Amino acid sequence: MNPIIILHAGLATGTILLFAAIGEIFAERSGILNLGVEGMMLLGAMAGFSTSLATQNVWLGLLVAILAGGVLSLAHGLVTIHFQADQVVSGLSLTFLGTGLALVFGEGLTGQTPPLVPSFDIPLLASIPFIGPVFFEDHSLLVY
Repeated sequence: MNPIIILHAGLATGTILLFAAIGEIFAERSGILNLGVEGMMLLGAMAGFSTSLATQNVWLGLLVAILAGGVLSLAHGLVTIHFQADQVVSGLSLTFLGTGLALVFGEGLTGQTPPLVPSFDIPLLASIPFIGPVFFEDHSLLVY
């Protein structure tokens, strides 16, 4: 097992969780307990995947994924702030709703490959031993 490959893959896959964690931090700082992050991520991922697959445009898929997660987030904010619903119940119901909708609408999309976000190297920094291959080789713009 090559530790450089493991750290490189961990950095690339951990970025997705970092985006969700930053969004959750903003929600928590504003006083909202958001337990629906997983459902928002799943619905956004399914919407972005299917859009990228249908249009062959990865950036349009990313925009649709952001909007789909934003719609569920807006629903959570509306229910908890305007209608004074319990934040735990609303968040968990959004987790179940997002997971269920992603499973239903994502049926039949498995096994297909959408276009990928282009990856690139940072030439001078990529030549640094150990650090270069982990942080500066073959990552997409979203990781940087």
